[in-house]
Amino acid sequence: MMNPRDPRLVAKQADRSADYDVVIIGGAFSGAASAVLLKRQFADLRVMIIERTEVFDRKVGESTSEVAGCFITKVLRMGAHLHISQVQKHGLRLWFHKDGTNAPGRSTEIGPAFQARLPTYQLNRQKLDTELLSQAVKLGCEVVRPATIKDLELGGIGKNTITFKTEAGEKRTVTAGWVIDASGKAAKIAKMRKTWNSLAEEHPTSAIWTRFKNVNLLDSSDAMEQMEGVSKMVKVLRGAATNHLMGFGWWCWIIPLDSGEVSAGLTWDSRLFTPPTKGKMCERLLEHMLKHPVGKVMFEHAEAVENDNCYYKGLAYWSDEVAGEGWTSVGDACGFMDPLYSQGLDYCTHTLYSSYALIRSYYSGECIKDGIVLRNKEFKRSYFDWFNALYKNKYWYLGDAEIMHAAFLMDIGSYFIGPVRGVYSDEDVEFQRMPYNGPIGNQFAKFMAFYNRRLVMLAQKKIAAGIYGNRNLDESFLITGSFNPDLRSFKLLWQGVKLWLKMEAKLAFKPVAEDAKEPSTACPLPQSGHYKHA
Repeated sequence: MMNPRDPRLVAKQADRSADYDVVIIGGAFSGAASAVLLKRQFADLRVMIIERTEVFDRKVGESTSEVAGCFITKVLRMGAHLHISQVQKHGLRLWFHKDGTNAPGRSTEIGPAFQARLPTYQLNRQKLDTELLSQAVKLGCEVVRPATIKDLELGGIGKNTITFKTEAGEKRTVTAGWVIDASGKAAKIAKMRKTWNSLAEEHPTSAIWTRFKNVNLLDSSDAMEQMEGVSKMVKVLRGAATNHLMGFGWWCWIIPLDSGEVSAGLTWDSRLFTPPTKGKMCERLLEHMLKHPVGKVMFEHAEAVENDNCYYKGLAYWSDEVAGEGWTSVGDACGFMDPLYSQGLDYCTHTLYSSYALIRSYYSGECIKDGIVLRNKEFKRSYFDWFNALYKNKYWYLGDAEIMHAAFLMDIGSYFIGPVRGVYSDEDVEFQRMPYNGPIGNQFAKFMAFYNRRLVMLAQKKIAAGIYGNRNLDESFLITGSFNPDLRSFKLLWQGVKLWLKMEAKLAFKPVAEDAKEPSTACPLPQSGHYKHA
Protein backbone atom coordinates (compact mmCIF):
# COMPACT_ATOMS: atom_id res chain seq x y z
CA MET A 1 0.00 0.00 0.00
CA MET A 2 1.42 3.38 -1.01
CA ASN A 3 2.43 5.72 1.79
CA PRO A 4 0.86 9.16 1.14
CA ARG A 5 4.19 10.70 2.18
CA ASP A 6 6.21 8.80 -0.45
CA PRO A 7 8.28 11.02 -2.80
CA ARG A 8 6.54 12.36 -5.89
CA LEU A 9 6.99 14.97 -8.61
CA VAL A 10 5.45 18.42 -8.46
CA ALA A 11 2.41 18.58 -10.75
CA LYS A 12 2.96 20.49 -13.99
CA GLN A 13 -0.09 22.72 -13.44
CA ALA A 14 1.25 24.07 -10.11
CA ASP A 15 2.26 27.74 -10.21
CA ARG A 16 6.04 27.87 -9.74
CA SER A 17 6.63 31.40 -11.00
CA ALA A 18 7.74 32.76 -7.61
CA ASP A 19 11.32 32.82 -6.33
CA TYR A 20 10.47 30.07 -3.86
CA ASP A 21 7.66 27.53 -3.78
CA VAL A 22 7.38 27.80 0.00
CA VAL A 23 8.74 30.39 2.43
CA ILE A 24 8.47 29.43 6.10
CA ILE A 25 8.56 32.12 8.80
CA GLY A 26 10.17 30.44 11.82
CA GLY A 27 12.60 27.56 11.92
CA ALA A 28 11.76 25.87 15.24
CA PHE A 29 9.68 22.70 15.60
CA SER A 30 6.59 23.61 13.53
CA GLY A 31 8.51 25.39 10.78
CA ALA A 32 11.34 22.87 10.47
CA ALA A 33 8.93 19.89 10.59
CA SER A 34 6.82 21.48 7.83
CA ALA A 35 9.95 21.88 5.71
CA VAL A 36 11.13 18.32 6.32
CA LEU A 37 7.77 16.80 5.36
CA LEU A 38 7.49 18.86 2.17
CA LYS A 39 11.07 18.25 1.04
CA ARG A 40 10.88 14.52 1.71
CA GLN A 41 7.85 14.39 -0.57
CA PHE A 42 8.83 16.90 -3.26
CA ALA A 43 12.62 16.82 -3.55
CA ASP A 44 12.76 19.69 -6.06
CA LEU A 45 10.49 22.01 -4.07
CA ARG A 46 12.27 25.31 -3.41
CA VAL A 47 11.89 25.98 0.32
CA MET A 48 13.28 28.92 2.28
CA ILE A 49 13.16 29.14 6.09
CA ILE A 50 13.54 32.56 7.71
CA GLU A 51 14.49 32.25 11.39
CA ARG A 52 14.80 35.31 13.64
CA THR A 53 17.43 33.82 16.04
CA GLU A 54 21.00 32.83 15.43
CA VAL A 55 20.70 30.04 18.02
CA PHE A 56 17.44 28.63 19.34
CA ASP A 57 16.56 29.60 22.87
CA ARG A 58 15.15 27.19 25.42
CA LYS A 59 11.39 26.80 25.52
CA VAL A 60 8.76 26.02 28.12
CA GLY A 61 7.13 23.04 26.40
CA GLU A 62 9.57 20.27 27.10
CA SER A 63 7.10 17.48 27.89
CA THR A 64 5.22 15.51 25.22
CA SER A 65 2.11 13.40 25.44
CA GLU A 66 1.31 10.36 23.29
CA VAL A 67 0.01 12.10 20.15
CA ALA A 68 3.14 14.24 19.80
CA GLY A 69 5.24 11.17 20.65
CA CYS A 70 3.63 9.32 17.74
CA PHE A 71 4.26 12.23 15.38
CA ILE A 72 7.92 12.66 16.24
CA THR A 73 8.71 8.94 16.10
CA LYS A 74 6.45 7.60 13.33
CA VAL A 75 5.96 10.63 11.07
CA LEU A 76 9.20 12.59 11.47
CA ARG A 77 11.17 9.38 12.17
CA MET A 78 13.36 10.96 14.83
CA GLY A 79 13.48 7.92 17.10
CA ALA A 80 17.28 7.69 17.05
CA HIS A 81 17.66 11.30 18.18
CA LEU A 82 15.05 10.85 20.92
CA HIS A 83 16.62 7.68 22.32
CA ILE A 84 20.15 9.09 22.32
CA SER A 85 19.66 12.78 23.12
CA GLN A 86 16.40 13.16 25.06
CA VAL A 87 14.89 11.86 28.31
CA GLN A 88 12.13 9.28 28.20
CA LYS A 89 9.07 10.36 30.13
CA HIS A 90 7.49 8.02 32.69
CA GLY A 91 3.96 9.37 32.73
CA LEU A 92 2.20 12.21 34.53
CA ARG A 93 2.11 12.33 38.34
CA LEU A 94 0.03 14.69 40.51
CA TRP A 95 0.70 15.58 44.16
CA PHE A 96 -1.82 17.09 46.61
CA HIS A 97 -1.52 18.26 50.20
CA LYS A 98 -3.38 19.97 53.04
CA ASP A 99 -2.42 23.26 54.67
CA GLY A 100 -0.50 22.75 57.89
CA THR A 101 0.74 19.32 56.86
CA ASN A 102 4.47 19.14 56.21
CA ALA A 103 4.91 15.36 55.93
CA PRO A 104 5.56 14.84 52.19
CA GLY A 105 5.01 11.08 52.39
CA ARG A 106 1.40 11.72 53.34
CA SER A 107 0.62 13.76 50.22
CA THR A 108 -2.02 12.13 48.06
CA GLU A 109 -0.59 10.88 44.77
CA ILE A 110 -2.24 10.29 41.39
CA GLY A 111 -0.27 8.59 38.65
CA PRO A 112 0.72 5.35 36.95
CA ALA A 113 2.12 2.40 38.88
CA PHE A 114 4.05 1.14 35.84
CA GLN A 115 5.94 2.51 32.87
CA ALA A 116 3.96 3.98 29.97
CA ARG A 117 3.34 1.72 26.97
CA LEU A 118 3.79 4.39 24.28
CA PRO A 119 6.78 6.70 23.67
CA THR A 120 6.70 10.10 25.35
CA TYR A 121 9.63 12.36 26.17
CA GLN A 122 10.93 15.18 28.33
CA LEU A 123 12.32 17.32 25.54
CA ASN A 124 15.21 19.70 25.41
CA ARG A 125 13.48 21.77 22.73
CA GLN A 126 16.62 23.70 21.91
CA LYS A 127 18.32 20.44 20.96
CA LEU A 128 15.28 19.00 19.15
CA ASP A 129 14.65 22.16 17.12
CA THR A 130 18.31 22.35 16.13
CA GLU A 131 18.35 18.73 14.96
CA LEU A 132 15.12 19.12 13.01
CA LEU A 133 16.32 22.28 11.26
CA SER A 134 19.61 20.59 10.36
CA GLN A 135 17.59 17.81 8.69
CA ALA A 136 15.73 20.42 6.65
CA VAL A 137 19.08 21.85 5.51
CA LYS A 138 20.34 18.39 4.53
CA LEU A 139 17.20 17.94 2.42
CA GLY A 140 18.04 21.13 0.52
CA CYS A 141 16.13 23.88 2.30
CA GLU A 142 17.69 27.34 2.32
CA VAL A 143 17.88 28.78 5.85
CA VAL A 144 18.39 32.49 6.54
CA ARG A 145 19.22 33.30 10.17
CA PRO A 146 19.18 35.52 12.06
CA ALA A 147 16.73 37.56 10.04
CA THR A 148 13.76 39.80 10.80
CA ILE A 149 10.57 40.04 8.74
CA LYS A 150 10.07 43.66 7.70
CA ASP A 151 7.10 43.35 5.37
CA LEU A 152 4.69 40.62 4.32
CA GLU A 153 2.11 40.82 1.56
CA LEU A 154 -0.23 37.90 0.93
CA GLY A 155 -1.32 38.19 -2.68
CA GLY A 156 -2.34 34.60 -3.39
CA ILE A 157 -0.53 31.52 -4.66
CA GLY A 158 2.67 32.61 -6.41
CA LYS A 159 2.07 36.26 -5.55
CA ASN A 160 3.18 36.48 -1.91
CA THR A 161 5.99 38.91 -1.11
CA ILE A 162 8.28 38.75 1.93
CA THR A 163 10.85 41.38 2.82
CA PHE A 164 13.40 40.55 5.51
CA LYS A 165 16.57 41.99 6.94
CA THR A 166 19.62 39.98 7.99
CA GLU A 167 21.83 40.69 10.98
CA ALA A 168 24.44 42.06 8.59
CA GLY A 169 21.95 44.71 7.52
CA GLU A 170 21.15 43.21 4.10
CA LYS A 171 17.55 43.81 3.06
CA ARG A 172 16.05 41.29 0.69
CA THR A 173 12.64 40.80 -0.93
CA VAL A 174 11.50 37.43 -2.30
CA THR A 175 8.26 36.06 -3.74
CA ALA A 176 6.67 32.81 -2.61
CA GLY A 177 4.13 30.37 -3.90
CA TRP A 178 3.06 29.63 -0.32
CA VAL A 179 3.88 31.23 3.02
CA ILE A 180 3.80 29.14 6.20
CA ASP A 181 3.59 31.15 9.43
CA ALA A 182 5.49 29.19 12.07
CA SER A 183 6.36 32.27 14.10
CA GLY A 184 4.90 30.86 17.34
CA LYS A 185 3.21 33.22 19.77
CA ALA A 186 4.17 36.15 17.56
CA ALA A 187 1.43 34.86 15.19
CA LYS A 188 2.49 37.25 12.43
CA ILE A 189 -0.23 36.48 9.90
CA ALA A 190 -3.07 36.36 12.43
CA LYS A 191 -2.08 39.70 13.90
CA MET A 192 -1.49 41.23 10.48
CA ARG A 193 -4.94 40.11 9.31
CA LYS A 194 -6.49 41.02 12.67
CA THR A 195 -7.83 37.51 13.23
CA TRP A 196 -5.96 36.96 16.53
CA ASN A 197 -8.21 36.64 19.59
CA SER A 198 -7.43 36.44 23.30
CA LEU A 199 -9.30 33.97 25.50
CA ALA A 200 -8.30 35.85 28.65
CA GLU A 201 -11.85 36.56 29.79
CA GLU A 202 -12.89 32.90 29.79
CA HIS A 203 -9.52 31.47 30.73
CA PRO A 204 -7.33 34.11 32.46
CA THR A 205 -4.24 31.99 32.98
CA SER A 206 -0.62 33.10 33.27
CA ALA A 207 2.65 31.27 33.88
CA ILE A 208 6.14 31.87 35.22
CA TRP A 209 8.96 29.40 34.78
CA THR A 210 12.68 28.93 35.19
CA ARG A 211 15.28 26.18 35.33
CA PHE A 212 16.94 24.88 38.45
CA LYS A 213 20.04 22.85 39.20
CA ASN A 214 20.74 20.74 42.30
CA VAL A 215 17.12 19.52 42.35
CA ASN A 216 16.56 16.45 44.51
CA LEU A 217 14.69 14.10 42.17
CA LEU A 218 12.15 11.85 43.84
CA ASP A 219 14.02 8.57 43.31
CA SER A 220 17.17 9.60 45.17
CA SER A 221 17.99 7.99 48.49
CA ASP A 222 17.50 11.24 50.39
CA ALA A 223 14.20 12.02 48.68
CA MET A 224 12.78 8.57 49.34
CA GLU A 225 13.81 8.82 52.98
CA GLN A 226 11.90 12.09 53.27
CA MET A 227 8.97 10.64 51.31
CA GLU A 228 8.55 7.72 53.70
CA GLY A 229 4.95 6.58 53.54
CA VAL A 230 4.37 6.88 49.79
CA SER A 231 2.93 3.82 48.11
CA LYS A 232 5.32 0.95 47.40
CA MET A 233 3.03 -0.11 44.53
CA VAL A 234 4.72 2.43 42.24
CA LYS A 235 7.30 0.47 40.21
CA VAL A 236 8.18 3.22 37.74
CA LEU A 237 10.68 6.02 38.38
CA ARG A 238 8.73 8.90 39.92
CA GLY A 239 11.50 11.37 39.17
CA ALA A 240 11.37 10.65 35.41
CA ALA A 241 7.68 11.58 35.27
CA THR A 242 6.29 15.02 34.65
CA ASN A 243 5.46 15.78 38.28
CA HIS A 244 2.76 18.33 39.07
CA LEU A 245 2.18 20.04 42.40
CA MET A 246 -1.54 20.79 42.64
CA GLY A 247 -3.56 23.50 44.39
CA PHE A 248 -6.76 25.52 44.16
CA GLY A 249 -6.49 27.69 41.07
CA TRP A 250 -2.89 26.70 40.28
CA TRP A 251 -0.45 23.91 39.46
CA CYS A 252 3.33 23.59 39.11
CA TRP A 253 5.20 21.47 36.60
CA ILE A 254 8.52 19.76 37.32
CA ILE A 255 10.29 18.30 34.28
CA PRO A 256 13.76 16.65 34.34
CA LEU A 257 16.01 17.45 31.38
CA ASP A 258 18.96 15.79 29.67
CA SER A 259 21.38 18.35 31.13
CA GLY A 260 20.53 17.34 34.70
CA GLU A 261 18.67 20.61 35.19
CA VAL A 262 14.96 20.75 35.88
CA SER A 263 12.35 22.92 34.20
CA ALA A 264 9.85 24.18 36.76
CA GLY A 265 6.94 26.54 36.40
CA LEU A 266 3.71 27.78 37.91
CA THR A 267 0.46 28.26 35.98
CA TRP A 268 -2.53 29.92 37.63
CA ASP A 269 -6.01 31.27 37.04
CA SER A 270 -5.97 34.92 38.15
CA ARG A 271 -9.61 34.74 39.27
CA LEU A 272 -8.74 32.13 41.88
CA PHE A 273 -5.09 32.55 42.88
CA THR A 274 -2.34 35.16 43.19
CA PRO A 275 1.29 33.96 43.31
CA PRO A 276 4.01 35.58 45.46
CA THR A 277 4.74 39.11 44.26
CA LYS A 278 8.05 40.09 45.89
CA GLY A 279 11.53 39.30 44.66
CA LYS A 280 12.93 38.00 41.40
CA MET A 281 10.79 35.72 39.30
CA CYS A 282 12.80 32.63 40.22
CA GLU A 283 12.60 33.58 43.90
CA ARG A 284 8.81 33.94 43.75
CA LEU A 285 8.48 30.58 42.01
CA LEU A 286 10.76 28.88 44.51
CA GLU A 287 8.91 30.45 47.44
CA HIS A 288 5.67 29.04 46.14
CA MET A 289 6.97 25.52 45.45
CA LEU A 290 8.58 25.25 48.89
CA LYS A 291 5.13 25.64 50.46
CA HIS A 292 4.18 22.24 49.04
CA PRO A 293 5.72 19.33 51.03
CA VAL A 294 6.78 17.44 47.89
CA GLY A 295 8.10 20.65 46.37
CA LYS A 296 10.20 21.23 49.48
CA VAL A 297 11.76 17.77 49.19
CA MET A 298 12.81 18.52 45.64
CA PHE A 299 13.71 22.22 45.74
CA GLU A 300 14.94 22.99 49.25
CA HIS A 301 18.55 23.20 48.07
CA ALA A 302 17.91 24.02 44.40
CA GLU A 303 19.57 26.94 42.63
CA ALA A 304 18.00 28.87 39.77
CA VAL A 305 19.91 29.03 36.49
CA GLU A 306 20.72 32.68 35.83
CA ASN A 307 18.93 34.58 33.08
CA ASP A 308 16.63 31.66 32.30
CA ASN A 309 13.20 32.89 33.34
CA CYS A 310 9.98 33.54 31.45
CA TYR A 311 6.60 35.09 32.21
CA TYR A 312 3.56 34.68 29.99
CA LYS A 313 0.34 36.55 30.71
CA GLY A 314 -2.86 35.51 28.98
CA LEU A 315 -1.77 32.06 27.82
CA ALA A 316 -4.91 31.19 25.83
CA TYR A 317 -5.53 32.68 22.37
CA TRP A 318 -6.74 31.60 18.94
CA SER A 319 -7.09 32.78 15.35
CA ASP A 320 -10.26 32.99 13.24
CA GLU A 321 -8.29 31.89 10.18
CA VAL A 322 -5.41 29.44 9.82
CA ALA A 323 -5.30 29.14 6.01
CA GLY A 324 -5.97 31.14 2.87
CA GLU A 325 -5.01 31.12 -0.79
CA GLY A 326 -1.25 30.76 -0.71
CA TRP A 327 -0.70 30.81 3.07
CA THR A 328 -1.17 28.74 6.22
CA SER A 329 -0.44 29.09 9.93
CA VAL A 330 0.95 26.25 12.04
CA GLY A 331 1.70 25.48 15.68
CA ASP A 332 1.43 28.29 18.22
CA ALA A 333 0.85 30.77 15.38
CA CYS A 334 -2.67 29.26 15.22
CA GLY A 335 -3.43 29.33 18.94
CA PHE A 336 -2.70 27.93 22.37
CA MET A 337 -4.87 26.74 25.28
CA ASP A 338 -3.26 25.39 28.42
CA PRO A 339 -0.10 23.42 29.31
CA LEU A 340 -1.68 21.21 32.02
CA TYR A 341 -1.71 17.96 30.02
CA SER A 342 1.41 18.76 27.94
CA GLN A 343 -0.65 18.87 24.75
CA GLY A 344 0.88 21.98 23.21
CA LEU A 345 2.92 19.88 20.79
CA ASP A 346 -0.18 17.79 20.04
CA TYR A 347 -1.85 20.87 18.63
CA CYS A 348 1.33 21.78 16.77
CA THR A 349 1.41 18.36 15.10
CA HIS A 350 -2.23 18.51 13.95
CA THR A 351 -1.96 22.06 12.64
CA LEU A 352 1.34 21.61 10.84
CA TYR A 353 0.31 18.27 9.31
CA SER A 354 -3.02 19.63 8.07
CA SER A 355 -1.07 22.55 6.58
CA TYR A 356 1.39 20.14 4.96
CA ALA A 357 -1.49 18.03 3.57
CA LEU A 358 -3.11 21.14 2.06
CA ILE A 359 0.12 22.24 0.33
CA ARG A 360 0.81 18.62 -0.68
CA SER A 361 -2.57 18.54 -2.42
CA TYR A 362 -1.77 21.72 -4.31
CA TYR A 363 1.62 20.57 -5.56
CA SER A 364 0.06 17.22 -6.48
CA GLY A 365 -2.29 19.03 -8.87
CA GLU A 366 -5.46 18.89 -6.76
CA CYS A 367 -7.97 21.66 -6.12
CA ILE A 368 -7.51 23.07 -2.62
CA LYS A 369 -10.31 25.65 -2.47
CA ASP A 370 -12.60 23.47 -0.33
CA GLY A 371 -9.61 22.34 1.72
CA ILE A 372 -8.89 25.91 2.82
CA VAL A 373 -12.50 26.44 3.90
CA LEU A 374 -12.55 23.13 5.76
CA ARG A 375 -9.26 23.82 7.55
CA ASN A 376 -10.50 27.14 8.91
CA LYS A 377 -13.83 25.67 9.97
CA GLU A 378 -12.31 22.61 11.63
CA PHE A 379 -9.64 24.50 13.52
CA LYS A 380 -12.11 26.84 15.20
CA ARG A 381 -14.55 24.04 15.99
CA SER A 382 -11.83 21.79 17.41
CA TYR A 383 -10.23 24.57 19.46
CA PHE A 384 -13.40 25.30 21.39
CA ASP A 385 -14.42 21.64 21.63
CA TRP A 386 -11.03 20.91 23.21
CA PHE A 387 -11.13 23.96 25.47
CA ASN A 388 -14.65 23.29 26.79
CA ALA A 389 -13.91 19.59 27.23
CA LEU A 390 -10.71 19.94 29.22
CA TYR A 391 -9.89 23.40 30.51
CA LYS A 392 -12.87 25.71 30.97
CA ASN A 393 -13.00 26.59 34.71
CA LYS A 394 -10.94 23.47 35.49
CA TYR A 395 -8.76 25.41 37.93
CA TRP A 396 -11.66 25.29 40.41
CA TYR A 397 -10.98 21.60 41.08
CA LEU A 398 -7.24 21.25 40.43
CA GLY A 399 -6.54 21.30 44.18
CA ASP A 400 -8.96 18.52 45.14
CA ALA A 401 -7.48 15.02 44.79
CA GLU A 402 -10.84 13.24 44.84
CA ILE A 403 -12.26 15.25 41.94
CA MET A 404 -8.98 15.21 40.00
CA HIS A 405 -8.81 11.43 40.34
CA ALA A 406 -12.11 11.12 38.48
CA ALA A 407 -11.08 13.80 35.97
CA PHE A 408 -7.69 12.16 35.36
CA LEU A 409 -9.29 8.81 34.50
CA MET A 410 -11.95 10.34 32.26
CA ASP A 411 -9.66 12.89 30.55
CA ILE A 412 -6.83 10.46 29.82
CA GLY A 413 -9.21 7.60 28.98
CA SER A 414 -11.03 9.79 26.45
CA TYR A 415 -7.69 10.97 25.05
CA PHE A 416 -6.52 7.41 24.40
CA ILE A 417 -9.83 6.24 22.97
CA GLY A 418 -9.97 9.23 20.62
CA PRO A 419 -6.85 11.16 19.51
CA VAL A 420 -4.21 8.58 20.49
CA ARG A 421 -6.06 5.62 18.96
CA GLY A 422 -6.69 7.68 15.83
CA VAL A 423 -3.11 8.70 15.06
CA TYR A 424 -1.72 5.24 15.79
CA SER A 425 -4.34 3.73 13.46
CA ASP A 426 -3.77 6.03 10.48
CA GLU A 427 -1.16 8.75 10.81
CA ASP A 428 -1.88 10.48 7.52
CA VAL A 429 -5.65 10.70 7.88
CA GLU A 430 -5.80 11.53 11.58
CA PHE A 431 -2.99 14.07 11.84
CA GLN A 432 -4.49 16.20 9.09
CA ARG A 433 -7.80 16.22 10.96
CA MET A 434 -8.26 18.29 14.07
CA PRO A 435 -9.22 16.47 17.30
CA TYR A 436 -12.91 15.69 17.97
CA ASN A 437 -13.52 15.28 14.26
CA GLY A 438 -16.71 13.65 12.97
CA PRO A 439 -19.99 12.71 14.69
CA ILE A 440 -18.44 10.37 17.28
CA GLY A 441 -15.65 12.80 18.14
CA ASN A 442 -18.15 15.63 18.45
CA GLN A 443 -20.31 13.61 20.86
CA PHE A 444 -17.26 12.73 22.95
CA ALA A 445 -16.37 16.42 23.15
CA LYS A 446 -19.88 17.22 24.38
CA PHE A 447 -19.70 14.43 26.96
CA MET A 448 -16.35 15.69 28.24
CA ALA A 449 -17.57 19.30 28.39
CA PHE A 450 -20.58 18.11 30.38
CA TYR A 451 -18.63 16.19 33.02
CA ASN A 452 -16.09 19.02 33.25
CA ARG A 453 -18.92 21.45 34.09
CA ARG A 454 -20.26 19.02 36.67
CA LEU A 455 -16.84 18.58 38.29
CA VAL A 456 -16.56 22.37 38.59
CA MET A 457 -19.95 22.38 40.31
CA LEU A 458 -18.85 19.58 42.65
CA ALA A 459 -15.77 21.60 43.61
CA GLN A 460 -17.94 24.58 44.42
CA LYS A 461 -20.20 22.38 46.53
CA LYS A 462 -17.23 20.96 48.43
CA ILE A 463 -15.99 24.50 49.09
CA ALA A 464 -19.39 25.53 50.48
CA ALA A 465 -19.47 22.41 52.65
CA GLY A 466 -15.92 22.98 53.93
CA ILE A 467 -14.65 19.65 52.59
CA TYR A 468 -12.59 20.79 49.60
CA GLY A 469 -9.40 18.69 49.54
CA ASN A 470 -10.77 16.21 52.10
CA ARG A 471 -8.84 13.37 50.41
CA ASN A 472 -5.58 15.26 49.86
CA LEU A 473 -3.79 13.21 52.55
CA ASP A 474 -3.02 9.53 53.04
CA GLU A 475 -4.42 8.39 49.71
CA SER A 476 -2.77 6.76 46.72
CA PHE A 477 -4.86 6.89 43.57
CA LEU A 478 -2.67 4.74 41.34
CA ILE A 479 -3.41 3.67 37.79
CA THR A 480 -2.49 -0.02 37.78
CA GLY A 481 -4.03 -0.81 34.39
CA SER A 482 -2.37 0.88 31.43
CA PHE A 483 -4.05 3.31 29.08
CA ASN A 484 -4.03 1.83 25.58
CA PRO A 485 -4.76 3.31 22.14
CA ASP A 486 -7.82 1.08 21.74
CA LEU A 487 -11.17 0.38 23.35
CA ARG A 488 -9.55 -1.16 26.46
CA SER A 489 -9.21 2.37 27.79
CA PHE A 490 -13.01 2.39 28.16
CA LYS A 491 -12.45 0.41 31.37
CA LEU A 492 -10.45 3.23 32.96
CA LEU A 493 -12.86 5.82 31.56
CA TRP A 494 -15.73 3.93 33.20
CA GLN A 495 -13.86 3.87 36.52
CA GLY A 496 -13.67 7.65 36.34
CA VAL A 497 -17.36 7.93 35.49
CA LYS A 498 -18.29 5.83 38.53
CA LEU A 499 -16.16 8.03 40.82
CA TRP A 500 -17.82 11.11 39.37
CA LEU A 501 -21.35 9.74 39.82
CA LYS A 502 -20.54 8.67 43.37
CA MET A 503 -19.54 12.26 44.20
CA GLU A 504 -22.70 13.54 42.52
CA ALA A 505 -24.81 11.37 44.80
CA LYS A 506 -22.85 12.27 47.92
CA LEU A 507 -23.08 16.03 47.27
CA ALA A 508 -26.52 16.11 45.67
CA PHE A 509 -28.12 18.33 48.31
CA LYS A 510 -25.13 20.52 49.16
CA PRO A 511 -25.18 24.24 48.28
CA VAL A 512 -22.80 25.84 45.81
CA ALA A 513 -20.06 28.33 46.79
CA GLU A 514 -21.07 31.86 45.85
CA ASP A 515 -17.59 33.22 45.09
CA ALA A 516 -14.10 32.15 44.11
CA LYS A 517 -12.49 32.68 47.49
CA GLU A 518 -9.66 30.22 48.04
CA PRO A 519 -10.94 27.36 50.20
CA SER A 520 -9.07 26.35 53.32
CA THR A 521 -7.62 22.86 53.20
CA ALA A 522 -6.23 23.11 56.72
CA CYS A 523 -6.89 20.13 58.94
CA PRO A 524 -5.72 18.66 62.25
CA LEU A 525 -3.10 15.97 61.85
CA PRO A 526 -4.38 12.47 62.58
CA GLN A 527 -2.34 10.32 64.95
CA SER A 528 -1.42 8.04 62.10
CA GLY A 529 -2.11 7.82 58.40
CA HIS A 530 -2.59 4.90 56.08
CA TYR A 531 -2.67 4.83 52.31
CA LYS A 532 -5.85 3.63 50.71
CA HIS A 533 -5.13 2.28 47.26
CA ALA A 534 -7.68 2.91 44.54
